[in-house]
Amino acid sequence: MVDSGPISIAIIGGGAAGFFCAINAAKKARKAQQTAHIVIFESSSQLLKKVRISGGGRCNVTHNLFEVNKFCENYPRGQRELLSPMNQFQAKDTIDWFADYGVKIVPESDGRMFPDSNSSETIIETYLEQCEALGIEIRQRSAIKKLQRAQEGRWSLINQKDEVFDCDKVLIATGSAEGGYKLATSLGHKITERAPSLFTFKISHPLLEELQGLSFPNTQLKLKVPPKKNFKQAGPTLITHWGLSGPAVLKLSAWAAREMKTAQYNATLSVDWLGSMERLDLVEKLETLKKDNAKSLIKNVYPEVLPKRFWFRLLNFLKIDQEKQWANITKKEMSKVTETLKNTNFEINGQSRFKEEFVECGGVALKEINFKTMESKKAPGIYFAGEILDVDGITGGFNFQNAWTTAWIAAQNMIP
Repeated sequence: MVDSGPISIAIIGGGAAGFFCAINAAKKARKAQQTAHIVIFESSSQLLKKVRISGGGRCNVTHNLFEVNKFCENYPRGQRELLSPMNQFQAKDTIDWFADYGVKIVPESDGRMFPDSNSSETIIETYLEQCEALGIEIRQRSAIKKLQRAQEGRWSLINQKDEVFDCDKVLIATGSAEGGYKLATSLGHKITERAPSLFTFKISHPLLEELQGLSFPNTQLKLKVPPKKNFKQAGPTLITHWGLSGPAVLKLSAWAAREMKTAQYNATLSVDWLGSMERLDLVEKLETLKKDNAKSLIKNVYPEVLPKRFWFRLLNFLKIDQEKQWANITKKEMSKVTETLKNTNFEINGQSRFKEEFVECGGVALKEINFKTMESKKAPGIYFAGEILDVDGITGGFNFQNAWTTAWIAAQNMIP
C-alpha cells in the first residue's frame, strides 16, 4: 500500500513527463514543508527511454525560442491549448531549471538545444539523483491495468498482479503506450484519431538512386495529399536509402499526419532543390556558366550550390551527355535542368519511422482537460501530461517542451 500520509501521488509512466512531474511535485511539497509520498510506476524495465535515444543519444531538450506565441506555432495540434501553460513554464524556464542542477543547455545553429555534455545520460542522471534526494519511489515492471475510485475521493491503482495502491492524486504520462489510452478511456475520456507523426517519405525514383547521404540546406517542399489537401515547408532535406528525410520532410509529416494516414501514405511531393534561389537567378547562373566555360565539359563545371554527385545524377536522369561542352548545351536541355532543379515531382508510396524518435499525433481530447491545471474534467484527481494528450510538435525539441511544461503545471496543482 502507498503511504497514507498527508498526500500521496501516483505517477503512471516513467518517461520524460512522469519524472519531471514527480520531481517538481516533491520540490513543491518540501518547500511547503508538506509530507508527500510520490511513486513512479513504469510498466517496462526501461526508464526514460525516449530521453535516452533523443537526438542520437544527445537529448534535444528544448528549442531556442522564448516568445511563447511563436513557440506554440510549432505544434500542429495543441498550439492554442498550450499558450496558457507555456506562459507559466516555457523553454527559458526549462533551461533555468537544469541550470539549477549544474546542467548547461546550449543552442545549435538550427535552434535545437542540448546539454553541453552532448549526452542524454546527463539528463537521466539528473532526474535519478533528484528522485533519490527527494525520496521519490520508482517501481519498474509495474503496469497499472485499472483505475477506480476509492473512499474519500481517493484513487485505487491495480497492477498486473492485482496488487492495489491507494493515492490522492494520479498523473497519467504514458506517452503513446496503449495502456495509457485504455486507462483514459476507462475514465470516460475520448481518444482522438491517432496517426504517426515525424516520419520520412518512401520514394522510388531514378533521380535519387545512389545518392543516399546527400543533404540540401535550403529546399522548398510542396505536398499534395488526395483528394485536395496541400502543405508547404522549407528547410534542409536529406536523400536516404528509401527516399527523403531531413527537417523539412519531418515538419511536413507532422502537419499532414492525419491526412497522410487517410491517404495510405500516397501523395505527390514537389521539391525545389534550390529554394533560396529564384528561378530567374538560376537561369542567369546557368547562362553565365555556359558563357564563361564554353570549352569546359558540363560534367566538370556546375552550380557550386549543388553536390557533384547530384549534378552527375541529374545529367544522367535528363539524358544529357556529360562529355558535352557547355557551348553545345541546347536551350531545351538548359530548360530541363532548370525545371528539374526548381520543381521535381515525386510520388510518395509509404512512410518510415524517423530513427527511434517516433512521435504520434492523437490522444486524450484536449477539450476534456483543464490546461490551467492539467486535471481531467471527467475524473477529478486525475492529471495528464506529455504525449498521451492530443498534442504534438514538429522536430526540434518541441515535443519534450510539451512534456516539461504540462508536467510542471500538473505538479504545481497536485500539491495543494
